[in-house]
Amino acid sequence: MKVFLSRPMYVAIIILTLALAGCLGGQSPPTNFYLLSPLSPSTAGTSPASDAAPIHIGLETVVIAEYLNRNEIILNLDNTIYQLAEFNQWAEPLDDNLTRVLEENLTRLLRNDSIEVFMASQSSIPLDYRLEIDVLRLDGNLADQVTLTVQWALLEAEEDELILLRRSQYQEPAADETVRALVMAESRTIDKLSREIAAVVRQALAR
Repeated sequence: MKVFLSRPMYVAIIILTLALAGCLGGQSPPTNFYLLSPLSPSTAGTSPASDAAPIHIGLETVVIAEYLNRNEIILNLDNTIYQLAEFNQWAEPLDDNLTRVLEENLTRLLRNDSIEVFMASQSSIPLDYRLEIDVLRLDGNLADQVTLTVQWALLEAEEDELILLRRSQYQEPAADETVRALVMAESRTIDKLSREIAAVVRQALAR
């Protein structure tokens, strides 16, 4: 004997079935969003103040390797296999985050040396020099080493003359098996890069 269901009852059964499937399958975990963090004011350090007219440096937008140009945070499992950290993403494009953090770090590190650093794309002040930074590598694995490799250059702004060209690499351990620890370790490598750039620029432009 066939049992015919009315349309309202049929719809109700479908809704109940989908609801039960959702309960059994469980909800997906929420997506976490991360940002690289700048130097804290207490660790930025100071140098003797100068009365000289300030030197203006424009920081160009940081160029990142194409494999980093995505929303998800990259895990480097063994330098051959890379994986996207599921449900863990950058809160803004990584190149923008890196540029902002470096600009803030260098501003703090060089502010007492009569050297002022601006994002070149946002500054209307005539520039004396330009700073270009290419990030070739920024990755690591959970509870393992994070590696930052960059090539960077200081150029005279008007004539585009190369003043110096450097390649730098830093490593920092991730404290535990969380993505948060990985991102914090990446921020520490950016701190180290910022200090190196500040020291080299300070020496190159000493007057």
